[in-house]
Formats: sequence, structure tokens, C-alpha cells
Amino acid sequence: MEKTTVSEYLIRRLEELGLEHIFGVPGDYVLHFFDLLEESKLKVIGMCNELEAGYAADGYARIKGISAVAVTYAVGGLSLINAVEGSNAERLPMIVISGAPKSTERRLHHLLHHTVGDMDRQRRTYQTVTENSIVLLNPSNAPQQIDEILATCLRTRRPVYIEIPADVAGMPCSLPVPIEWDRTIKNDTAAMDEAVEETARILGEAKNPIILAGIEAKRFGIEKELQQLVEHTGYPFATTLLAKAVLSERHPQFIGVYAGLVGQDCARKRFEEADVVLSLGALMTDVDLGHGTSHFEPARMINANSDKVRIHHHVYDQISLKDFIEGLIRKLPKGTAAAEASAGKAPEKFDAVPEKGITLERFYKRLNHFLDADNTLIVDTGSASNFGAINLILPENLMYIAQSFYMSIGFSVPASVGVKFADMSRRTVTVVGDGAFQMTAQALSTMCRHRMNSVIFLMNNDGYTVERVFKDGAYNDINMWKYHMLPEVFQFGWGMEVKTEGDLEAALKRAKENPNELAFIEVRLEKMDCPSSLQKVLKI
Repeated sequence: MEKTTVSEYLIRRLEELGLEHIFGVPGDYVLHFFDLLEESKLKVIGMCNELEAGYAADGYARIKGISAVAVTYAVGGLSLINAVEGSNAERLPMIVISGAPKSTERRLHHLLHHTVGDMDRQRRTYQTVTENSIVLLNPSNAPQQIDEILATCLRTRRPVYIEIPADVAGMPCSLPVPIEWDRTIKNDTAAMDEAVEETARILGEAKNPIILAGIEAKRFGIEKELQQLVEHTGYPFATTLLAKAVLSERHPQFIGVYAGLVGQDCARKRFEEADVVLSLGALMTDVDLGHGTSHFEPARMINANSDKVRIHHHVYDQISLKDFIEGLIRKLPKGTAAAEASAGKAPEKFDAVPEKGITLERFYKRLNHFLDADNTLIVDTGSASNFGAINLILPENLMYIAQSFYMSIGFSVPASVGVKFADMSRRTVTVVGDGAFQMTAQALSTMCRHRMNSVIFLMNNDGYTVERVFKDGAYNDINMWKYHMLPEVFQFGWGMEVKTEGDLEAALKRAKENPNELAFIEVRLEKMDCPSSLQKVLKI
């Protein structure tokens, strides 16, 4: 019987899943696996540290639908874990691969480097932040274990963990056999029919229903079906902050981003007036509910998520969100969209006042006119980034990425690396605060190494303004850098410091005229300049 090795088997399966890149940081326990990756069709993208590798894989998965990251044991795997938890929280399929000490060492409890003697500790830790975690100890069983855990990753859209001891990595195992990956959620047909029937009855009696579009529509690739339902019913729709731009923000039925007082007033007003809210794929996080400012009344809600539907006190399990939406399209009568003012109108005209100091509000109004449909916009967590971006009216087909649930600051720049590799045809535009940037600044070095033509807006408000808004103190201060000089340090692209609206115009013009260069634009803001949405929360 023809044979391969455990590592080669796993790499072959990664290629079959459509992966073209794998992110990571090498180390002695995983070097054999990295050597084989170099010989494969996969391109290894080495990052400066494991946390950044995880964020890059997270960004890649948001575009490609799956990603992989490889690290060494403990010092690598445990450094990565925060990024993996973020992907787990936000429903992203990531394959985490870790090298490990030899299998023969496991039962001896030797005090090997990168360990504390307990060789199962890392797997147990990953079990808490992934859908499943395995250690490949038996090469005969490894192919089945690998296939099963990859199928779990695809089906649940969550991370999984695969640990390969250094000696097992090169052991022989059977060749991969052809496989059809099943990514579907199985339906309980009777439960689905009943859920569709009850939902249709409630909506039929409603006077003012709306749709709340959530992120799971994106994660499970059913934006098309969701848009068909919106247009079939004629209902106005809002999105959550996490799902911003999951459907076009220029759509005539779009009423804005709903997040209580943190979101847009037009969406909040319609949400609170609605007698039925059909929530499709939304995660009811504290951020999406406006940090406690949402008038969330479960009695008015029909909540459909990836695998279940909740209607009042009824819970229907084993319901595919895709099939539920398609069932509603068949069951509900064709409606007509209301003639109402839409949040999806084109952005208002912007006239720069050259000598005027730049403010956060004016920056975003100008950014509305800079972004193109072929951009991917990535915003970090903070007062000047994801909260500021709420009021952007994004072009159709622009991709929008924000970690608006897990909210780990420093996510955006390394995530932009993964996003760019996932779709090289798009120019990434990243908005990051100075505090967030200092968390993962080395990712800029990786971008320069690979000659990425990204545009980065470094929103410099001298520290953690998002924290100062809630409670100020010296602990919110950070060292001031000359951020715009970093492209010179990393030897690619150009930087510019922006203090006025005239400066911003010059920087944007240069970025447009040099589409193949990295642009690093440092925007100097007042220390307490923050979005009006956050100010509203403070007044409660």
C-alpha cells in the first residue's frame, strides 16, 4: 500500500480546502512541518510574532472562509491563543497547527524546554477556545482524526486545534482518499416547517416589521439569500455593528446600523417602532446592543441563528439559517418596499477647509469619498476606529472588517496582512488608533516586507481615548511616536503627518496617485476627540 507521512497528509488536505497561504512563526518542534510546507503549494507567511500570525489568519478567514496558522509548542501556541479566542467568538474557521515534543516524552514528564512537564496542558487549554482539539499520537489513526476535525471546522465555522508531536510528524500513514467536505447544517425538517409556519403567521399579522441582518449571513455565505428575502418582503432592514455592510449600505431598504444609542438614529428609531423584528444571523452581544442602551424586547423578536430559531418561548433546534430564509421566501407573500428616506443615500458633499484642524467627524466624512468598491476596509477597536466608522456610508461591494464583538485592540494591522493575501486584487484601507497600533506595530514590517500597497490611517489621539471616555487616568497614556516615519524605518512606502484638512487632502491625493505603494497617514487628533455615539452612552 502506498504511504505518505502524517505531516504530508495534513498539508494535502489543507491544499484541497482551497488554502493558498498559511501564517505562522517557526520553532524547533514544528520545523519538520515548515520544511514540508516550503515544498508544498502553500505559501508560508512568516509573521513577527504568534499573536500577529493569529490575527492575520483571522483576517484571511474573513475573506477566504477558512485559514490556517502553524506555531511551535507552548511559547508559540500560548502566545497565539488570544487571536484564536477572537476567531472563536466571531465564528471564524481557523485551523491551528502546533508542533510538540516527541510522543515518547509525553509519558515521562521530562522538563523539556517550552514545557512544564505536563505534555497535555496545551491541548486542554485549546479545548476551551476551539470547537475541538486533538493530538496526533497514532499515525494509523491520524488520517481519520484529521478528516474529522477539518470537517468540524468547516461545519461549525469555528477554530480547531491539531497538535503534532515531532516524531509523529514524519511517520508513515495512508494516502488521502477523495472526500467531499460537507459544510451544511443538518435540518430537522418537521421543526423547520413549523418554525417557518409560525414565523410567517406572526409576520403576516405585523403592521411594522423590520429585518435585522447579522454576521452569520456572512460567515455561512448566504448574503444572496438574505438579500432575496429583503427584496421579496419589502421590509426595511438594519445591520448590527458586527455585520456592517453584510448587505449593501446603498440599498434603498437599508435603514442604518443598529446598536442602541451607539448606532445610527434612523435605525434605532425604526427598531424601537417595529412590532416584529426578524433577526437573521445576529449575535446579541453587548456591543451590538449598544452597551445596554438597546430597547431589546424579546417578545418582539424572532431570532434565527446558524442552527436554531427562537420565537418567544419556542426554540427550534437543528434549523439551517439558509434553509429557514429560503423557506420564508417561499411562504411569505411578495411585498413592496416602503417609500421612505433611506440611510443608504450617497454621502453628503465634502468641501475641505484647508487651514481647519482635522477632527474625527470630519475625517470620516472625507473618508466616505475616498473609499472605492475595490477596497477592503479594516477598522480596529477604539474611539477613533470602529466606533467612528459607524456612520460611514460604504460603497457597494466594498468589504468591511471589524472585530466588533471580541474587540481585541491591535487586531487590524496584522489582520490586514491576512486580508491582503486572501484577495490581492483589492487595496486594503486600515484605520487604527495609536494605542492599538503600538500593540502590534511589527505587522507593519511584514506589510513592507511583502510590498503591500495598503493605506493605513493612524489616528493619533495620544493614548487610549476610548478608555479615557469612560474613566481617565495616567494608565491611559502611552509614549508618543513619530508614526509617519515608520515606512522609512521599514524601508517601503511613504508616511505623512496630517494636522489640517488641507494636509489630509494632500495625503489622500498622494495615496490615489501612487496605487502600488504603501501609504501610512498619521492623523493628529485632539486627545478627547471621540464619536458622538460614545458621548451619548456617557450621558445615561
